Amino acid sequence: MRSRLSRIVTFAFILAVCALFPGLQSPARAQDLKVLSVPGHPVTMVLATSEGVIISALLRSPAGIQKILPIEGFVFAGESVVEPYADGDFGKDLLWTITFTKPGDRSRGLYLWIGVTTQIPRAWVIISPLGQTYWDTIPVKLYAPRGTALFVSPNLPAYGDLPQFGGSRTLTFVYTISLTQEGPNFQVIPEVYRQLHKITAMVRDAEQIPERKEAYSRLLTDYESLSRGGKPSTEVIQNFTWKRILNLDWK
Repeated sequence: MRSRLSRIVTFAFILAVCALFPGLQSPARAQDLKVLSVPGHPVTMVLATSEGVIISALLRSPAGIQKILPIEGFVFAGESVVEPYADGDFGKDLLWTITFTKPGDRSRGLYLWIGVTTQIPRAWVIISPLGQTYWDTIPVKLYAPRGTALFVSPNLPAYGDLPQFGGSRTLTFVYTISLTQEGPNFQVIPEVYRQLHKITAMVRDAEQIPERKEAYSRLLTDYESLSRGGKPSTEVIQNFTWKRILNLDWK
């Protein structure tokens, strides 16, 4: 019964979206609407596209319908879902990461993060940049505990007078993201940083560019501290490109 009701609500929402975008109402244009949702959670993304490029994006929640302007001009590339128990009740909360890339260039784009809690019905929407890094090609897998998502920064922190390294040849900083009662945010998870320290040490030892090798050495100092539950350095915080664009509440 609940599943049927959910389908009816989603269908009604799509009809409302079509009313907002009259050009999408004809059957020939039906493929231009992409609906994203996570079963059991009250948020839905509807993407209106032209040749795959997003021309408008709407987020539906019990708080209403909001336009998500930053992802216009991008292409949907994928999504991942984490369902933590973040707020103290027995309901699954939501940490939803949706990936968007530049048309014709999957090496650049942005992440859209949506966090939802159940005890106090609330949602947050955040954007962060996506960039191709050495993590895209290195044959290793990081294991994160339940409820933790990973944000691979496009860059290393800017350490002192060293260049700020980034791009496909750089093993950039990885942030552990958790859903808190104030929304998704960087939370230190020591067991992940112990893995990152080992991987980075191997990459540092093989690095041939002296300045990047020194940047990796400073990165290792940060990872060692975080692996013991220590606080992130000022450089790590400054490198955390995290922009909250919506806070939503409902009853």
